[in-house]
Amino acid sequence: MVSKDEIITTMTRLTDLLNETNPSSEFTNFLADSLATIKSSNGVAFTGQLQYFFNRAPVVKFSDNITFTPEEEKLYHKLLSLNELGNNLWGASL
Repeated sequence: MVSKDEIITTMTRLTDLLNETNPSSEFTNFLADSLATIKSSNGVAFTGQLQYFFNRAPVVKFSDNITFTPEEEKLYHKLLSLNELGNNLWGASL
């Protein structure tokens, strides 16, 4: 099972790194806003907000034309790989 804490920890780490390398990028702002919303959500609201992030992140990243460091890339792919678990049905330990 994937825990909410693991998701938040991964998003927080990615946000921290991006704030160092791309502090004013559209993607960094989107990630920070998503993280704040996800942190304050529980249950179905949590999975819904996370699914919104999964749906929008690739679009925002592409439109921002942001380049990740290798560590940022690894964290980004780790987060997006969780999307395969499915909206509102995946085994997140809430």
